[in-house]
Amino acid sequence: LTRANATPIAMSELKQVIHTHFQRLVQEGKNPNEAAVQALSLAREEFYTKGRCAAETQTAKPAVGKTASKEPSVPSPYTRPNDVPSASPMPFFQRQEGNRFGPLCLGLVGPFKSICVVGQPRLGKKLLVLDIDHTIYDPSEYGGNKGSTVKQVSDETMTRCRPRLHEFLVEVCRDFDLMVWSASDMMRILTLLQQLGMIGAGQSEYNIVAVLDIESMSEMHSTDAEDVDMVLDKRAITQTVKVPAGAIAGQQIEVRSIVDGKPMIVSVPNGHHPGDEFHVTIPGALSTASEELSIEAKELQMALQMSLGQDAESAPSLAKARRRSKSVKPLSLIWACAEFAGLYNESNTVIVDDTVDVCRSNPNNSIQCSRYYCKDHSTDEELIRLAKYLKHLAQLGRPELNTGHQRWRENVSS
Repeated sequence: LTRANATPIAMSELKQVIHTHFQRLVQEGKNPNEAAVQALSLAREEFYTKGRCAAETQTAKPAVGKTASKEPSVPSPYTRPNDVPSASPMPFFQRQEGNRFGPLCLGLVGPFKSICVVGQPRLGKKLLVLDIDHTIYDPSEYGGNKGSTVKQVSDETMTRCRPRLHEFLVEVCRDFDLMVWSASDMMRILTLLQQLGMIGAGQSEYNIVAVLDIESMSEMHSTDAEDVDMVLDKRAITQTVKVPAGAIAGQQIEVRSIVDGKPMIVSVPNGHHPGDEFHVTIPGALSTASEELSIEAKELQMALQMSLGQDAESAPSLAKARRRSKSVKPLSLIWACAEFAGLYNESNTVIVDDTVDVCRSNPNNSIQCSRYYCKDHSTDEELIRLAKYLKHLAQLGRPELNTGHQRWRENVSS
């Protein structure tokens, strides 16, 4: 993008304008996906109608300003249908030289140039967006080591991967193109995917089109008020939570805090089923009480466990609740990308993520899975269930995937 006087518009300035519109629209009650699409459109209109940008644009859906390419046109091995406009500032499927992420990245696309292309889209395929950490891979400490990346493929590496990961990818790729979106930095994601054999030389069994990192995420300020119908206890430290229908062990759920009535996120403990109850510590309450009473937090937790009838020495620590995250992954960023115009949209895209925050921001296009940890490797069957459900979606006989998937496991036969 350039100003009318031909000075480049800083990408940070464009991002700030879009972010401002996004926050306002969310506060007005728009859902995050709808707000992101409108914010992109409003930012474009603001830059162009005020004469701040003189770059030529091509039609895309939704429209996003693009600088006209000065490079000679190079035929692409991929042919778009006649009714799908090509809004790419470069031949999309030609490698973009000099990008900062090395040879694994074919080029950077999207409104913020934050989407790293690593493969070729296919006509007529739906889109599956996958989270990494605790969805298909466990980066946490295990066996004395942390695994944000791996030095060499070993039995430990395979344990960190969710069981049947590669079989799952091969199976779903028959109906879906794949993208990966993780809340970490791009170099870490690309390195890990290459080490796991998911991208790079020799990988031809499934089709990963692009990778998105934390730079593509949006910050959404919560507008949730207290639940006025709740009986609040301002000095409570723990809270009893009932597992809702459809939830399984390891899945994150959202409940209201009895301290302030605001949302908080908890994970269903192992061995618990719908209707079972468990106890959690309320965010910040334990540390606050520890300071006020001048008692070590560890000792206070032990006292709490005993008051709940638990054996403080043998029972696991009380589960901890957390506040809702502000960082979300709006799928509309992908749909607004001119390079993917006519390929992926609200009717043919789903994201699989373990965090309820991300799924809540994509209410009709998300499938929430349970959180994966290495210790559960021998018993975890989530990818088997997911593969069956995605096949079910692909065989519905209609393109729409934005019908809500909150209780998706009920559509999977055991």
